Amino acid sequence: MQRAEQYPHLDLRYVGRSLRRRMWMIISIVAVAFVSVYVLSSTQENMYSAIAEVQITPAPGLDGSAAPSSTDDPTVMGNEIYLFGTPAVREQVNVMIGAEAAKEISSVSVSQVVDTDVLRIKVQSTSPETARDAADAYAQSFQRLRQTDRTAAVNAAVADLDAQVEALNIDIAEREQEIVDGGGVGSSGTEAATLDRAALLREQADLQAEIRDLKRQASVAELTVSIEKQAGLPTLPDSPTPLRDAGVAAAVALVFAIGLAFLLEQLDTRIKTPDQIERAAPGVPVLGSIPFAGGRRPSRFRTIDREIVAPTSSAAEAYRTLATSLRFSSLGKEKRTILITSSSGGEGKTTVSANLAAVLAESGLRVVVVSADLRRPMLGAVLHINDTEKGLTSAMLGDDDLSSCFVSVSLPSGRSLLALPAGPLPHEPAVLLGSDMFGTVLDRIKRAGADFILVDCAPVLPVSDPLAAARHVDGVIIMSLYNKTKVQNLTETIERLEQVDADVIGVVLNGVPRKGNQYGYYGYRSYERKEPPTPKARNGAAPPNGAGVGRNGATLAKGAPVASGDTPSAG
Repeated sequence: MQRAEQYPHLDLRYVGRSLRRRMWMIISIVAVAFVSVYVLSSTQENMYSAIAEVQITPAPGLDGSAAPSSTDDPTVMGNEIYLFGTPAVREQVNVMIGAEAAKEISSVSVSQVVDTDVLRIKVQSTSPETARDAADAYAQSFQRLRQTDRTAAVNAAVADLDAQVEALNIDIAEREQEIVDGGGVGSSGTEAATLDRAALLREQADLQAEIRDLKRQASVAELTVSIEKQAGLPTLPDSPTPLRDAGVAAAVALVFAIGLAFLLEQLDTRIKTPDQIERAAPGVPVLGSIPFAGGRRPSRFRTIDREIVAPTSSAAEAYRTLATSLRFSSLGKEKRTILITSSSGGEGKTTVSANLAAVLAESGLRVVVVSADLRRPMLGAVLHINDTEKGLTSAMLGDDDLSSCFVSVSLPSGRSLLALPAGPLPHEPAVLLGSDMFGTVLDRIKRAGADFILVDCAPVLPVSDPLAAARHVDGVIIMSLYNKTKVQNLTETIERLEQVDADVIGVVLNGVPRKGNQYGYYGYRSYERKEPPTPKARNGAAPPNGAGVGRNGATLAKGAPVASGDTPSAG
């Protein structure tokens, strides 16, 4: 287990997820390689191969030494193979098959049949006839060359021996003349010449015997190279083979694509699993995972849809799980005021704030959601309220009474939650959120009887607003968006919050694809239940998912009216 944590790429689940995430890339690379090679191979000319075989019988040396065995001495066959590439062989082949046919030869290869004295000649050509004729021509040309070379060597050796015999003939004639001049054979003066003459005659006889042996070798020189197999006419082309070539290319491309997928996975630091969050933020719990509620899968270039999810959806079940985790995290601690933020924009903090508030309110709790993103407030777009008419900033600055700034949002169950819009946008949001006025507003809402106050605030990395507001809340929840939030950004976000002594309750992974998800309870099928009548909005139209709005009669719980004082009254 420890090894898997240190080296997550060794985890089979990690491998499976990596391959699934890059599946379309892998399939695309393999498909492109297969189709490209198949098309390219199909356009090539047909190539035919013909094979002829010759057997090499090494001749004995001219000095009478035994012939070396090709199987014992690899240099013997190596030398023979080398001779196939000499210009003499090629020129003779061109003469035998013709210059035009020679141009059709694509390649010539010569190899030794293992553990034999046989050489295999393989010729490739676009013409089957040319391939056959060239293979036979190479075998015959090589045979003639070896015979010519052997004969020439023998003739040269014979000529040298003949010269030696002629020299001996002269010496013998001189010795015979000495014998005649000395009084004939048997005289005392001719004994030495007689012995020399006898020695010379013996040497002459040896040379003449050697000459006869060499001439016999010349007569059998052609037997050292024999054509064992003539080339037949090829009927099927060796290449191209589109399917085989494309299959090999696809296999290579598959290995490459899988390697590339793991490389990109290692280089990709975008968060996709709770495990990555735990490694990026040791000690900070993962409160839950929210599935993507939109019709399309989220990507790094697309933000989460801003909406209140249907009560019977899998996303609603995930929000209920998150609400339970939040309530359990508050056991024994005063964590009623929760700031919800993220590393960067577009990670779903506003949507989660609204939906979490709705789920808590549906369970019977008195909930107030505060739009404290004073730069780009989006809570109004989710709850269908006016976010900048009056609200938090106007109450803080004394322009409006706090109790008149709340908006009641009706839920499908008949319950409601209170929303505090952002109000007119200030020039310095961080200063306003860090001031005691903001803390006073939260305290007044808490004293009014709110069980939970959810504060939707700007992201941490671009601005300092949430760092300034963090001192007025009981805890902070950080949103991270699947396949968008980077590990280093989440780590930096937590570090910045910890520097201002913020209590980071946990991290929520948002926008997780529902298919194959294993990190929440929302994998079960959505259940059906009878929906209560949908409350009507002011203009008579029903807002999406049954969310109703109104300022007069805003409540903290169960229909209790807002008092005319500074703070809402608890119901």
